[in-house]
Amino acid sequence: MVKLKMPETSKDAMQTDFYEILGVTRTASEAEVKNAYRKLALKYHPDRNPGDLEAQETFKRISIAYSVISDPNRRRQYDMNGPGTSLTDFDGLDISELGSVGRIFGAMFSKLGVPIPTTISPRTLQTARELTEQQFNNVPVLTPGHTISDSVKTQDVKFYVVDMKAEYQKNGVVIRCKSSSSSKFKLVIFDRDGSVRAIQESQKKKSHTIAEHFFVPFTKNNMTEFIPMKFYMEDRDTPLTFHVLDSLQVQGGHTLEERQHLVAVYGDNFLQEAKYKITFLPLAEFSSDTVTAITSIEPKIMKKKETMSEFQKEYMDLKKRWEAAKERLKKDEQEVSEMLKERDQVYDQLLNEAEAAFAPPATEVANTGKQSGFFGIGKYFQRE
Repeated sequence: MVKLKMPETSKDAMQTDFYEILGVTRTASEAEVKNAYRKLALKYHPDRNPGDLEAQETFKRISIAYSVISDPNRRRQYDMNGPGTSLTDFDGLDISELGSVGRIFGAMFSKLGVPIPTTISPRTLQTARELTEQQFNNVPVLTPGHTISDSVKTQDVKFYVVDMKAEYQKNGVVIRCKSSSSSKFKLVIFDRDGSVRAIQESQKKKSHTIAEHFFVPFTKNNMTEFIPMKFYMEDRDTPLTFHVLDSLQVQGGHTLEERQHLVAVYGDNFLQEAKYKITFLPLAEFSSDTVTAITSIEPKIMKKKETMSEFQKEYMDLKKRWEAAKERLKKDEQEVSEMLKERDQVYDQLLNEAEAAFAPPATEVANTGKQSGFFGIGKYFQRE
């Protein structure tokens, strides 16, 4: 698998939104991304801007952004993790390349909560293109409101067709896939040419896993599963509370075009087949109050993310000062203990020296303690 190598000059790009660099939205299709890149690449190409260092740097950032956003697996990881130093390596794990022992360990680590990114096999992507060319021949259609129960083997795929009608665009639609056995899977939707449009990873809830694609006319937030183990591995000093909203991103309102769309459930378990239920749900007309509640709470959560980010800096500064204060207190405690010990010693010495001044001479003490004769009666016969 090819690994993305970042040039040293791309540090600024790693801290910038790749979608913003390309001038596209997060919901942009593969074709839209490609068209945007071509226009920018032509504009800032070094051959068209000889000697222009700024244009060269811009071209590098555009190339880096495109190499990530144009690849469905890298794009999915970028959407999950965002900009950062982790972008220097966008490799995912191809389960099909693992032996039985590797899959057992993968399943074990995954169950323990260790995040293991996986890729969609090239065979699946090729099949999607072929089905699109064949006008979705023999692919089952998801009837609105009707749930299909199915299963898919690991690293295998099941395709479905969603027939989007104009009447659904007003309120929007949701494609939902749920597994009561907590299987891991990817819910994928493809463009008209068979390229990947969007991928949603299954997220673990209390009693199931779920993945959903929202195509709605209102703005909502998108958020990937919070995996505490990931942050324990990367940043143990910061409380987990500050990381809960890290993956929260604004998803602008957008709807599906009035045509048929290819959808797939991709099995992501390491050992067992994934069991799931998939549903195509046009949103109800009478849900306007609920939509209002959603559009009210989403900005508040995004604002909370911003305030938490600011508070994190304040908290970490206070924590650093607190740790320094504790270290100083520990040092002061040790110094006070040593000083008091030394103080007791010099006071004892002072009193010992005072007592020594009143002590009888050593010879008198020796004679006083001396007795002669049997049972000390010799003292009665001493000469004067």
